[in-house]
Amino acid sequence: MQVFRAALKAFFRHPIYLLIYVVLLSCMGVFMGMSMNDAPSDEYLEWPRVAVVDRDGQELSQGLRAFVLDQGEAVEVHDSERALQDAVMQELASYILIIPKGFSADFARAAATGAKMPEVQVIISSQSMDVTMMDSLVDEYLGVARTYTVALADASQSEVVARTNTAMAHTANVSVVQTTDAPPLSNAFLVYLQFEGYTILLSIAVCSAVVISRFGREEMHRRVAASPVPQLSVNLQIAAACLVIMLACWAFVCVLGLVAFGGRIAGVAAPVVAAALAALLCYSLFGLAFGFLVGQMTDNELVMNAVSNITGLVISFLGGVWISLDLVGEPIVTIAKFTPVYYYNGAIKAALDPAGGGFTSEALANMGIVCLFALVVFCIGLAISGIRAGRMGVWNGSSTKQLSHPAA
Repeated sequence: MQVFRAALKAFFRHPIYLLIYVVLLSCMGVFMGMSMNDAPSDEYLEWPRVAVVDRDGQELSQGLRAFVLDQGEAVEVHDSERALQDAVMQELASYILIIPKGFSADFARAAATGAKMPEVQVIISSQSMDVTMMDSLVDEYLGVARTYTVALADASQSEVVARTNTAMAHTANVSVVQTTDAPPLSNAFLVYLQFEGYTILLSIAVCSAVVISRFGREEMHRRVAASPVPQLSVNLQIAAACLVIMLACWAFVCVLGLVAFGGRIAGVAAPVVAAALAALLCYSLFGLAFGFLVGQMTDNELVMNAVSNITGLVISFLGGVWISLDLVGEPIVTIAKFTPVYYYNGAIKAALDPAGGGFTSEALANMGIVCLFALVVFCIGLAISGIRAGRMGVWNGSSTKQLSHPAA
């Protein structure tokens, strides 16, 4: 096991990588998870900042204006192009409703004839949940008003508005009822595991690449070739050392997450948590395979760090770590499906699904795809390793051949 110990020594000669990639980035993931609010829905309510520009001034538009302002934090915005632009850019209002001139008359005419309903203009500064809810409430208000306009053909606009306001004022008391004795799963733990996908890739890839590159150098090949230790044994011991590094990084991330979020996941079924950690283990295998590939490509530590960081940032963005894929276009989602992070996120979401998580078929399928990504990257690394070994053999053979002939 001399090669195994030498590989671990090469790893521990770089404690800065352990401190930055394993410890500091993992703690950053804890802070991101802690920032998530797990309060019940009946105890947490966010009101959007809304503004209404009424260019119609009729009873229906005034009723819609009063309803919208009553549903959020009212903000005054002047009816000018510059003022509206400033309101959006400075985020003075997250939802701006513009009611065009003649809207009420066109609305009544369209409802009576069955023509296409007139549209209001909406300007939003973000795609947050409260803004989406406000947009749905506006559509619902206009839908109820259309129903009363059609049903009460002889009713005035004031009567239609009054009935619509009465209907929209009805509310229902909602409470969260758990169907099992287990507590709800923490969204904070999910966010932590999502971010740790970036951490685990960087830490395992860089640390394993450093070890592999040390034994991939030409002078090391010569020493191994001159030693009585078989090449297969050398390779197995290097692989065992890299596997220990991978398991150590994975175990640290898991223990840190369980300690930091133990209170939020207390009582959650053990198979659910185990499935999420197993998904992280599968992604750790991809990190190990990627580190093997990088270690075969270069022995420059600056290049290793640069390649690992850039790759980790790009595929983490595409996989939905930094931003939800619901907010990006379909082309980005299509590209994301060619990255392992996409399936890693799918695995942990399926494992932590409140409707029934754990080792479900969806979670296992996503884990399997992540392992296939690791296998493909590992095979590419093997191909590069074979090419490098061949070149070294050719160089050494040509040198020996030249030395075997004395100079004339």
